[in-house]
Amino acid sequence: MELQMERLKDDYPEEWTQESYPVIRELRLPYAVRFDSPQDDTAQASWKQASKETLDGFSGTAYFFAKKWYETYRTPIGIIIAAVGGAPIECFMSKENVRAVHSRGAELAAYADKLADSAYAGALIAKNAKETGAWDAAVSVYNDPLANDKNVLSGKWIGGGTIELPGRFAEKAADFKDFQGVVYITRNFVVSAADAGKKANLWLGTIVDSDTAFINARKVGETGYRYPPRKYTIPEGLLHEGENTIVVRVVCNNGLGEVTVDKPFAVFFGTATGSAKADLPSDSIDLTGIWRYTITARTGVRPANFFIHWQPSGLYNALIAPVLRAPLRAVLWYQGESNANTFEDAREYKTLLKAMITEWRKRAGEKNLPVVIVGLPVFGAVDDPLRPIWSELRKSQEAAAVTVQRTALALCYDVGEWNDLHPMNKREVGERLFNAAQSVV
Repeated sequence: MELQMERLKDDYPEEWTQESYPVIRELRLPYAVRFDSPQDDTAQASWKQASKETLDGFSGTAYFFAKKWYETYRTPIGIIIAAVGGAPIECFMSKENVRAVHSRGAELAAYADKLADSAYAGALIAKNAKETGAWDAAVSVYNDPLANDKNVLSGKWIGGGTIELPGRFAEKAADFKDFQGVVYITRNFVVSAADAGKKANLWLGTIVDSDTAFINARKVGETGYRYPPRKYTIPEGLLHEGENTIVVRVVCNNGLGEVTVDKPFAVFFGTATGSAKADLPSDSIDLTGIWRYTITARTGVRPANFFIHWQPSGLYNALIAPVLRAPLRAVLWYQGESNANTFEDAREYKTLLKAMITEWRKRAGEKNLPVVIVGLPVFGAVDDPLRPIWSELRKSQEAAAVTVQRTALALCYDVGEWNDLHPMNKREVGERLFNAAQSVV
């Protein structure tokens, strides 16, 4: 739900060229948590009209829902975004509700009590920042003398081994078993005389966990975490006729390094029609195949991030409780991935979702407040152990939807991408939410 339209520009470019929709408004609430009690108001935020100037910041799912609503009914619609990526459902429930219905309710509620002490919470945040900051600094491109070495960036120095990419590093080369640290990968590609000097695009799919990309020893882009698609621009004048060199500096956090398979992995000129491999121009320069690599640093596992926004009841108190005082027509609920960790968690989700809906309705003073749920899309390879757990969570979503009145379920299994936690087809998700909402709103 939080994923913004800016990420979707290659898939829906027409949305930035058409008329504005001044009666579609979005209010995006800033991240905030409170662990003491439900609040009556949120931090300050401003409504924005949907237009090509503001569209980048709109939720993709919410925008396409609102657009379909407006086109159908020609009535104003406001969307309040209270979404926080990665947050489990317990964050959106009160401490009392968590204590009453969660299998670990007493433990989680007691933890929320501790977090209500700002000194305690601040100490946890500071400790985690120190630990993760030290690890990040050790592998930072800015602390790596090789990252400015022209021999390295031109690929001349790199050659400790070969690896076939895309793919998981550990499955492709023995050097990467339990590997955490820094690796440089490189290969050459040929540019024709007709394309030499032209501005171009470098798309590298997604990379686990972070990367810095260089073309002919000049940096063209970097991404600090695993999920965003790597879409970098090669500036005019950088590519020359004949062989050119790409070097990618990759940081692996926890032994799961990879260049994701079945994603665009190419240099191309002109415009793509979308974000999938099939959307690239037919004359793209394919980068799949054998790369050379050199491991320059081995580290321990990166300490896990501590996100205060992912802790029980914090978002309910700071964001949800205030919003439920507004005159809402419906709730759009697109969450569940962070509760699909084990079969037990996935089965319990049914109980938690039902309890959350009941609590929200009570807080809103509207016992029939409509709730429209997005059924999770497909995710994970066929042999991925998470895949059947996600299936179990979808069953929980369906069970909640059929047993709680004035709820609806937008089935989106086929809208997902098995190799991407954040699939791009948000128009379909938004429009299916709209279709499902017709029965309850």
